[in-house]
Amino acid sequence: MDKQLQEAVFNEVMNRYGRFIYMLIREKFEGEDVKDMYQDFSIFLFQQIGKFYADSANLFDTKAWIRTVTNNFCISELRRRNAKKKLKFISEEKSKVIRLHFADESMDSSELFDLRNSQDLNKAMDDLLQFLSKRDALILKMKYFYGKPSAYISRKMNESHVDVYIGRLKERIKKKSGIQDIQDFFEKYKTEV
Repeated sequence: MDKQLQEAVFNEVMNRYGRFIYMLIREKFEGEDVKDMYQDFSIFLFQQIGKFYADSANLFDTKAWIRTVTNNFCISELRRRNAKKKLKFISEEKSKVIRLHFADESMDSSELFDLRNSQDLNKAMDDLLQFLSKRDALILKMKYFYGKPSAYISRKMNESHVDVYIGRLKERIKKKSGIQDIQDFFEKYKTEV
């Protein structure tokens, strides 16, 4: 779709329904979240217009369609936020394997797993990925298990800065698990499996 047409349609939709959209978002969020969600929804709507306007031009003129899209967007965002709150923490027993091999702190020398064995390494990786959502775990597996390049992951997962995103995921795992050298773990996983 032509960018000028996309911008014109977007501006027309926002002129007609901007206040209505804001009120729908305000029903589900409060405070500063309303403004943030309104801005995020505006970006989302602009992208949807670019994807679907040529096929379904009449939908963008209906208030019912705007209501549905806005409500679905808000519900998805609320689910995403709630999923973050329900993060499961790895048990002490499972995290001991990872800390034994990759943390700076020394533990007893009796090894629970032989990380040269791919089955034990897979178990350690599965335990480690419990800190993440399914999508985030898939991104890490694509990078380290399947050896896919960042450009491929970016296209498949619709993530623009994959390397930055993976770096943040590794930091999150590092904080939750206590591993000091998370990169070493992932590189070992990549080469052994």
